[in-house]
Amino acid sequence: MQPAYENFSTADFLTDNAFVSHQLRPTSQSSRFWADWISQHPQRLREYQQAIDLVAAIQLGLDSYAKTRLPEQAVEQLLLRIQGTNARLPATVRPLHRLGWKKWAVAASLLLALGIGIGLWRQTTPRPSTYEGQLATLKHTFSEKINTTLQVQIIHLPDGSIVSLAAKSRLSYPADFGQQKRVVYLSGEATFEVTSNKAKPFLVHANEIMTRVVGTRFTVRAFEREDKVRIWVQSGQVSVSHNQSTSLSIGPEVMLLPNQQVVFNRETAQFDKMLVDSPSLVATPTRQRKAPAFVYNDTPILQVLQDLKEAYGIDILYDKEALANCQLNSSMVNESFEQKLTVVCATIGATYELVDGQVIIKGGSCQQP
Repeated sequence: MQPAYENFSTADFLTDNAFVSHQLRPTSQSSRFWADWISQHPQRLREYQQAIDLVAAIQLGLDSYAKTRLPEQAVEQLLLRIQGTNARLPATVRPLHRLGWKKWAVAASLLLALGIGIGLWRQTTPRPSTYEGQLATLKHTFSEKINTTLQVQIIHLPDGSIVSLAAKSRLSYPADFGQQKRVVYLSGEATFEVTSNKAKPFLVHANEIMTRVVGTRFTVRAFEREDKVRIWVQSGQVSVSHNQSTSLSIGPEVMLLPNQQVVFNRETAQFDKMLVDSPSLVATPTRQRKAPAFVYNDTPILQVLQDLKEAYGIDILYDKEALANCQLNSSMVNESFEQKLTVVCATIGATYELVDGQVIIKGGSCQQP
């Protein structure tokens, strides 16, 4: 009969024969079992990971650390299991040798310096898991997707929206998703293609940030261990706000348009709005107006700037009166957005700045013909 793992503490995992055997000599069957189990019981992920870390600590010879978390007898039993397993394995596949007591501190320092330590080297007081905390507030059951692969995983939500879930990321949504509202919870990174429904805005909770949309394509990056949350928009419009408390109350909103992004600093609770690194074309031509070809012959600068604004969805601020008589002769078919701006500004003797997700052209003028 399978133990009630959903009620296990960290110590319980370390006294369970199946868990310890998997950590010491994993098989395809045991790997599949534990991957399936943790995907179905994410509320025990912390205890499960802590148990893995403690096994690794004992393998490295950090018994004194393990004894601060476990009874001495449990540590000694684990040590015997590890030694017995190592003795049965060929030398070429044995785990790391245990370190001498005088060397373990040096090894710990090196692991920390290189930033590749095992889980026990996390901060003594890690930031609380907002993802787990948010799920704990749900009154109904929820579905969760955990991407344990190295590839992007495509998820189809009940309302027709599509989520591209990045590696090492988790996505949850209530069982009644779409019936009254559309809310999802993210830990990690995902790109959302949201089905438009003005009556039911789509809400993404990720760490301390909530992103609100109606129908659009955008990406959220919010890993639990990273100090910043980043949201960038490919199409449509989103609003981003700070969840100021565990009750998910909402703070001031930051509006984002295509090719704009916002970075939220989790330490200072400050937003920094800007353009994405490489703006892309987002305009959809209409019957009345074709997509700009970016080939200009004595074309008014005002028309060129309007083309750029519409093609990339980025606001461009400038002095219309000063530039009214300026013209451009240039082909900018293959240039990037910023290269196009550079050509325009060089033509009219101006400079530009990227401020708060928009372009500000400073100076520039043309003589009367």
